[in-house]
Amino acid sequence: MPRYFLALATALLPLATLAQTKPAAPSTTPLESQLTAEICQDFDKLNAAKPFAQLSKEEAMSTLQQSMTQVAMNHPQEIEQLMKASGADAQSAMQAMGQRVASQLAADCPVAMTLFARLAGTDPATAQAPDITVSEAERPLLTKLATDICTDLTAQDAKKPLLKMPKADRMAMVQKTMERQIKAHATELTQQYGPTFLQDMPRITAMGAKVGGLMAKQCPTQTAAFTIQP
Repeated sequence: MPRYFLALATALLPLATLAQTKPAAPSTTPLESQLTAEICQDFDKLNAAKPFAQLSKEEAMSTLQQSMTQVAMNHPQEIEQLMKASGADAQSAMQAMGQRVASQLAADCPVAMTLFARLAGTDPATAQAPDITVSEAERPLLTKLATDICTDLTAQDAKKPLLKMPKADRMAMVQKTMERQIKAHATELTQQYGPTFLQDMPRITAMGAKVGGLMAKQCPTQTAAFTIQP
């Protein structure tokens, strides 16, 4: 079983691995949420002991693997059940779950982004993730916008899987979907952010980052479709 823990830990590479993200089975969703929360707590402790920004790429990988293995080993029965249910494809199932956990960490665990930057060999000071902090005042509107975009993308994904489309076509579809939903919520957006908001591209981009963070929780598979390679 340890080799599957390692496969799960290795799968937790940020952003690029989201290309392989598969939807979670309902039975694994609670486990994934629990793993995400526990890994984030462990990251906070480890970062306090030695800031992730100071880690080398190799140290970041070791930290990730050790944390993931330790947390996963706290849930041996759940992991064992997943492996048995997956049969010969257990390693692939573990990797897919690891990638979904990575998506949740990217959305919900700020310190994880620093570790992910070190894994990518970049300087966190120059590779900051967009600020996806959602204020309480804007949360209802942005949650509604994220939900509507996810609903739209999920319906389109059911007709023609996004991940099987050429990247250019996929990006065009996602852009049209977001533009359509922003237009549908134009009144609410201008009420929330002011009458000139829809003419202010930097502010729209900043809002889009926040909506993307909310979408990563609601529809991770569809969200991953516009972050992957062709």
